[in-house]
Amino acid sequence: MVYDVHEDVPRQTLGKEWIPKPVRRPVAWLAEMSEWVAGRALNGVVAATPSIARRFPEKKTVIVQNFPILSELVMPHPVPYAKRSPHFAYVGGVTPIRGAKEMVEGVSKTAHPEARLQIGGNVLPPGLEEQLKKADVGGRVSFLGWVNRSQVAELLGSVRAGLVLFHHAPNHTNAQPNKLFEYMAASLPVIASHFPLWREIIDGVGCGLLVDPEDSEAIARAMDWLLDNPEEAEAMGQRGREAVERIYNWESESGTLVRFYREKLGV
Repeated sequence: MVYDVHEDVPRQTLGKEWIPKPVRRPVAWLAEMSEWVAGRALNGVVAATPSIARRFPEKKTVIVQNFPILSELVMPHPVPYAKRSPHFAYVGGVTPIRGAKEMVEGVSKTAHPEARLQIGGNVLPPGLEEQLKKADVGGRVSFLGWVNRSQVAELLGSVRAGLVLFHHAPNHTNAQPNKLFEYMAASLPVIASHFPLWREIIDGVGCGLLVDPEDSEAIARAMDWLLDNPEEAEAMGQRGREAVERIYNWESESGTLVRFYREKLGV
């Protein structure tokens, strides 16, 4: 029996708004203890990030990171970067803790009146979409709803940058959101939260800008900078793609997963 762990469940529990605050810590503690027992009772653990792996027995644990498939989000003939409209994209779950309000406010505050934000994903909780539409000064935001993988590829092949602006939360600061690497795979510069781990990745590659995710003014300034400096923005996107080709891709991770299961099966 192998436990495949994609989230830091105890830390994630602390940020669950639907769990009453007084019981979040006890529930997180129960999750921590359950995983402690599982890590020692089961045959192996597959962890999606190094920070998750550190919580389980080293000899039983392998890190298999959730990086994108190299060819999945690349259109055969994407719109040339210089000819793209001044649009930004966010793809994924649309929630307050993932910066929904700040993204909408940010694009409304840019110095470029033609700037737009395309949001692909389900909006939760109920009522949030209506709040976001009220915050959308000037009608600059399009809510696309759930999008399939080919629609994601088409969207990312037509915008200037991707946003990943998670708020400070126990489960976010050491996370490696797949959307970050998907934007990079699509040759897009990123505007991301200034968490130390994300800074290490983004500054290390030179593929985007980091901001306080709860500061809509800072988000607007980052958007303006990318629109005012299109050649450097395009170069950032190219550097991100090169990093995905070298390091952050599923092709390199899948071999680790296969070897792990072969070792457990003795084949």
